[in-house]
Amino acid sequence: MSIENILKRIDKETESSVREIQEKAEAEAARIKDEYSEKVGRLKEELKRKAKSRAAEEERRLVVSEQLELRKIILYKKREILGELYEEACGRVGSLPEGEYLELLRALILRNAISGKEEIIVPGGQKELFTPSFVGSLDEAFPGGGGFSLVKENGEFAWGVVLREERRVVDLTLGVLFEQLKENVEPEIAALLFPRE
Repeated sequence: MSIENILKRIDKETESSVREIQEKAEAEAARIKDEYSEKVGRLKEELKRKAKSRAAEEERRLVVSEQLELRKIILYKKREILGELYEEACGRVGSLPEGEYLELLRALILRNAISGKEEIIVPGGQKELFTPSFVGSLDEAFPGGGGFSLVKENGEFAWGVVLREERRVVDLTLGVLFEQLKENVEPEIAALLFPRE
């Protein structure tokens, strides 16, 4: 065989091998392209799903946040209304006529006294209301008889009295009474004023 024939044959075999390698490479490239095309499609769908999920979660979070803020505002307004109501009631009680005022204090003292020997501290501007006959009526009404006494010192409050015996002190001033009243009746008043929708 001549060199020329050998070279032609090598060329043919090389060309055939090149074609075969090229076809295999193209087939492999097509397979890889299809495989990654599917992966890209799945990835796009997954990203869309995650984005929708995040958007829905963010929307839910914003709605919950707004609802919470609205509840805070409503609660603040309810407390404001209740505060005005208590303030008005406090003003009415504080401006009771003298006779009603003393009757109310008499009832409070008798209900809260323990021994009947308590000292009574009264507001400085009301000393003249607490006469010996008022104190005597307390002594007579207390079960088993009492021995109440007025102290000389003036109370630093505008309405009510303070009972004192040794280390025990019972504060029957308007502010304290209304704080206690608020704690006891606020849920009922709130339910009447603001029924659940």
